[in-house]
Amino acid sequence: MLTLREATIADSPRIGVIGRDSFGPTLSRVLFPAHLHHRALTDSATEEVEWRAARNIRRMKDGKKTFVVVDRLEDGSEHIVGYAQWETPDSLPATTDRKTPDETEVDVLPPSLDQDALKEAFKLMEEVTERILGKEGHSQMWYLMILGVDPGQKRRGIGKMLVKHGLEQAAREKRDAFLIATPEGKYLYSLLGFEQMGEEILLGHVPHYAMLWKRPREEGEVLN
Repeated sequence: MLTLREATIADSPRIGVIGRDSFGPTLSRVLFPAHLHHRALTDSATEEVEWRAARNIRRMKDGKKTFVVVDRLEDGSEHIVGYAQWETPDSLPATTDRKTPDETEVDVLPPSLDQDALKEAFKLMEEVTERILGKEGHSQMWYLMILGVDPGQKRRGIGKMLVKHGLEQAAREKRDAFLIATPEGKYLYSLLGFEQMGEEILLGHVPHYAMLWKRPREEGEVLN
């Protein structure tokens, strides 16, 4: 039985595993390239899990809304099978002159991580976001930072549960939503009402897509 709940710090190791396994065929190949595997203090797969787990903890402490879907097993235990993390207007710095810290500077980066590739990916996403949404970017929206589903648990509606939950909360706050999708996620987001904005983006030769969801407007409300 699948249920959705808020994540806890204790969920972070499992979130790290799902993040690594979800993005292994795409962005992980760029961020943890084979030619840097020899630098790992343990091994690159373990370092990626630990990096993703630590980043999740830091983001949660920064107020990023994080949810997990768990599979309730027959013995009463639970197994996390997917997660979503959102940046919302209330999780951003209180004043406009305080810029959100650069994640490449505040996180401990493992030796097998290509730091230049990571910085380039963040820079490109920021540029694309500003080009599409303007200088405010997604600061007034719900921004889906990351969605990960256990590859062995696909086709169970896990990703859909997580995204719909976030969109329902965004709608209650009268907010739109924004994300940058991988090729694997684009179809799901399209089904849930996101529309591609602009041309595809290449992050380390992997195509990504900026996508915008506009909440249902009330009668007489102007649709911007």
